[in-house]
Amino acid sequence: MRTALYVCSETLTALVNMGSFAVLIGALAAVYSQSVRTGFLVASFTFIATSLGFAYSAWRFHRPRSPA
Repeated sequence: MRTALYVCSETLTALVNMGSFAVLIGALAAVYSQSVRTGFLVASFTFIATSLGFAYSAWRFHRPRSPA
């Protein structure tokens, strides 16, 4: 349980990078569609998708392995 609550600097850096990527993609979508709402929805979806990908890779790295 101790390792599940521990947040290292690399994790925080990854979250900041995912957030900045989401803002960039959302801004491009807003410029392309000329709608702030569309840009916000795209940015939200991008952040959720990258967060899920990061969570999956962290789970694969830290999951218990069988001794076989």
